[in-house]
Amino acid sequence: MRAGRPRQRGRMGEERHRQAGLFLVQFRSCPPSVGDAVEMHRALHRAVTRLGSAGTAIRWCAAWLLPDECGCLCLVQAVRESDVVLARDLAALPSASVSPARALGGPPPPPTGSRS
Repeated sequence: MRAGRPRQRGRMGEERHRQAGLFLVQFRSCPPSVGDAVEMHRALHRAVTRLGSAGTAIRWCAAWLLPDECGCLCLVQAVRESDVVLARDLAALPSASVSPARALGGPPPPPTGSRS
């Protein structure tokens, strides 16, 4: 019976990833510093990766550095907004905003087969 369980979890995980939405995490470093914004981005990326590796239906999609604003925009795919908020909190970015997002034009992001 144990041999069947991982497959079941795999199918459930695939189904959860198909239901995932996109979320935009936005933050600025204060005091303004591009280096601090890059470190904040790395912390969020690590948190998303850790959660995904632990089985949470969350995946890193992309990030954009805004050097003139010492800020960053990060796109994360997840089933629940609360999982993105948890990643934000694990990264110690309590002032970062988390907002649902959707792509305008172009293909949708690939399914979250991997957990990175």
